[in-house]
Amino acid sequence: MYYLGLDIGGTYIKIGIISSEGEILQLCKFSTGEKPLEVVFEEIDDILKAYKILGIGVAVAGIVDRDGKVIEAANIKSLNDFELKKELEQRYKIQVAVENDATMATLAEAFAGEGKGCNSFILLTLGTGIGGGFWFNGKVERLPMEVGHMTINYLGKLCSCGNTGCLEAYASARALKDNLIEKLEKGENSIASTLYEGNFYKIKPEDIYKIAMDGDPLCRSIMKEGGKALGAGLSNLINLFSPEKIILTGGLSKAVNIYIETAIAEAQKRAMKGLGEKVSIVTSSLVDKGGVLGAVMALNNQLSNQNSCNT
Repeated sequence: MYYLGLDIGGTYIKIGIISSEGEILQLCKFSTGEKPLEVVFEEIDDILKAYKILGIGVAVAGIVDRDGKVIEAANIKSLNDFELKKELEQRYKIQVAVENDATMATLAEAFAGEGKGCNSFILLTLGTGIGGGFWFNGKVERLPMEVGHMTINYLGKLCSCGNTGCLEAYASARALKDNLIEKLEKGENSIASTLYEGNFYKIKPEDIYKIAMDGDPLCRSIMKEGGKALGAGLSNLINLFSPEKIILTGGLSKAVNIYIETAIAEAQKRAMKGLGEKVSIVTSSLVDKGGVLGAVMALNNQLSNQNSCNT
């Protein structure tokens, strides 16, 4: 018997087939695109032909209510106000658990990652957007933790959520890309302008990091600016919660040099004396796996609770 873990992000969707022992047997990753559910349904249909699936756990980059309805997904507009749990259960006639992606990744970190043994830690998902989860006293706290939408510059850039000055508008993968494109449009020099046959609008965040590591001054500057913004956000979290650890995951967490290093230095500089020194800021080892693993863990918790209620 197997479980299916699904992680729907603003840029990528990941689907994992997971054994009853928690081992990932297969993991695939593909672009989210404009119609993510069409792709998801097609993939699940194929998987169900090959595996006996007991249930589906879903992690979504957005606000999800207790009934598995996506209230708002700032970077996946097609899922806004969508009854995702209900749709999947009606379509496949199996148990489904749906929760925020950072919440799911937090659960995975607590039991299989950097959060093992911690009484308190905050997890940040660094991708198209920025999400957060808070582990405290043996459980994931049910707090919104919309970390990407904390204001770090109240007169600042417009964010995808409609507000201005959000952390996400400065430190996310989308923000780094938008920043680079804006500067290239103004004629600033960078190797990035030669990529994709000169169509730099196709550039990816991982391209920016690679070019920055090759010494490109403009890309290095952009990665540092994003890192400083992230560090400002981290210092706010440290000052508010004083966790044992802050765990960074998601695609951008792989940009350890320049971006992450700058963020950690900035956070330690900005945090209140006596608080910053106590916090360990680390990157996750479950970057591509945390969402699907946590989703299945949440599904199993849901199934266990139902079974206990029936006995």
